[in-house]
Amino acid sequence: MHIVLLEGSPHRNGASHTLASVFMRGAQAQGHTTMALDVARLHLHPCRGCPLHVCTGHGDCIQKDDWPVLRAAVMAADMLVFVTPVYFYGMTAQLKTALDRFHCFNRALKEKNIRSALIATACRTDDEVMSYLCALYQGLARYLNFEDMGCLCARGVGYDSVPEDGDLVHRALAFGKALPEA
Repeated sequence: MHIVLLEGSPHRNGASHTLASVFMRGAQAQGHTTMALDVARLHLHPCRGCPLHVCTGHGDCIQKDDWPVLRAAVMAADMLVFVTPVYFYGMTAQLKTALDRFHCFNRALKEKNIRSALIATACRTDDEVMSYLCALYQGLARYLNFEDMGCLCARGVGYDSVPEDGDLVHRALAFGKALPEA
């Protein structure tokens, strides 16, 4: 299975990136191929909701940015993993901008039978901190007919506070290793 991770953190080596890297190692150990796409570094404009809906379902967008890079990576995937720290009860603006552009080809995504997962980190430790992000992710997965493979939601994690031999690293590795065959 070809797994594409869409990383939305503005911190190149932050906690969410660390967990995503460990997840990829676990998936690769099971024979899956992985690719991380740093959507926070792509030059993507927000969806304009064009009055003529030029893009709807066809994948073409009138904006001239890195959309073709994102679209090609997503369409090549058998599984998408959304990776983000929690910013004000949700994903980063960078990842949300990328997801909003899925409007361009949501029909194709619905028919593709993609698997999906979420890897998220948050500084806060309370139960509520992940609830809104998880609800958004689960709604997105249902809408696009993605098979939800689960979430790794790490609370109480700062920007770079993932111990190399800690529980979260073991959970991320196990999450990647537990993925079924394509």
